[in-house]
Amino acid sequence: MKTVALLFFAFVLVYTAPTQNDEYHILRNIINNVSKLLEDPEKLSGIMVPSGFDKSRCISTRPEDFCIAEEILSKINSTKYVIPENILNIGRLLIQYNQFHQTNCTVTLNKDEEQLRDLLKDLGCCAQFKYSRLNHKRMRNS
Repeated sequence: MKTVALLFFAFVLVYTAPTQNDEYHILRNIINNVSKLLEDPEKLSGIMVPSGFDKSRCISTRPEDFCIAEEILSKINSTKYVIPENILNIGRLLIQYNQFHQTNCTVTLNKDEEQLRDLLKDLGCCAQFKYSRLNHKRMRNS
C-alpha cells in the first residue's frame, strides 16, 4: 500500500511540475495584461508604488526583479486605490513565474516612489525580453 501511495505521489509530482512551456505562457500572459493596463492611462493615474524594480538589472537575466515586482504589486493599498483586475492577474502570474526561479527577494521600502504606470512599463519590457529569449530557444530546439 505504501508503494502505491509513493508511486501515486511521484506521478502527481512529475505530472504537475512546471515546464518551460508553462514559463513561456506565463510571460505571454504578463505581457498581455500589462498591455491592456497601459492602454487606459486613466486607470493608473495617481497610483504610486515603491521604486525597487530595475528594468536594466532584470534584462540582464536576474529573476529577482520579478520577485520584487510581485512584492511591490502585492503591497498596493486596495483601500486607498481602486485596483484594476489586471493588476491582480499580474500579481498571480508573477507568483507562478517565480516558482521557476526560486529567490529570496526583499523590497527595501525607501522614500523613493514611482508611478505604477512606470513600473508596469518596465515589467512589460523585461517580460518581453525574457519571452523573446525563451521563444528563440524554443525555435532553435525545434
